[in-house]
Amino acid sequence: MVDRVRLVRVSADAPRLVWELHTQTERVAYLDALDGDLLWVSHIGVDPRYRRFGHATRLLHAVLAHAPATPVGLTAAPFPSWRQPGLLHDDLRTWYTLHGFHPDGFNHES
Repeated sequence: MVDRVRLVRVSADAPRLVWELHTQTERVAYLDALDGDLLWVSHIGVDPRYRRFGHATRLLHAVLAHAPATPVGLTAAPFPSWRQPGLLHDDLRTWYTLHGFHPDGFNHES
């Protein structure tokens, strides 16, 4: 994709946190998280046309930078996004492991 993609922190009611990536005309990816003693990543979705450009990684880095001293948890479970399947469970587990998460609780290593 040649479109320039910008990161936007979306206003949401606490404890919900939302980041999105947008081109000039559309939302191409999003991350939902819940803030608290543990920052919980609940969903990451990337439009199929924009996959494999590092957008999910960019969103994950944004949430990690938001609260660098707060433990981060997640469930590596696939869900339908943009009506097309995303990564399979094992692929998600591998992707999160590459980003410092561990299957035994999925806490991020700082």
